[in-house]
Amino acid sequence: MGGPPDHGLTFGSICAKQDRDLSGKDRMTANDQRKDIDRIDIKILALLHRQGRVTKAAMGEAVGLSASRCWERMKKLEKARIIRGYHAEVDLGRLAKLSTFVVQIKLTDYSYAKAKTFEAGIVSDPNIVACQAVLGDVDYLITVAAFGIEHYQAIMERLLATLNVPFDYVTFPVTKKLKGEAGLDLARLLATAEDLDD
Repeated sequence: MGGPPDHGLTFGSICAKQDRDLSGKDRMTANDQRKDIDRIDIKILALLHRQGRVTKAAMGEAVGLSASRCWERMKKLEKARIIRGYHAEVDLGRLAKLSTFVVQIKLTDYSYAKAKTFEAGIVSDPNIVACQAVLGDVDYLITVAAFGIEHYQAIMERLLATLNVPFDYVTFPVTKKLKGEAGLDLARLLATAEDLDD
């Protein structure tokens, strides 16, 4: 059967740039399913996020359900796209001495067509490991993995030359990663919604 592997993979969301668009019907179905999330679902999600190797039996014991009931809930969460994938968290620096660079991107003559062209090029580039469209004075924040400064510069020059979408950018070399999604405390994060009621 499917479900989370029991051999070293950790739970997490697949990078947003790899996400496919949902149809209107799929989006409505997913929204309806999210309304049915309860505290046990949150416990399952928090456990998977914290301990991706957990077996369904151990999960059932931790949340007070049978393994089969946990499996059913996991499938529901997958269908709602709350669980979007299972993956290993790889340390790129230890694996291949890759450096990472956070880059602010501003399209110099923004249009919807140019934005879609830019996004398509970013998605297909293996050195761009994350990309977010943002509001404000810049249009995108991207994360670039490169084998040093010269390689990073070559990547940016390649993007400028091949995307046919002119842009300005500001570079922030990453010196230390202090926190990421893999390290978040899911239960505590969701509990902060209660602060809105104060």
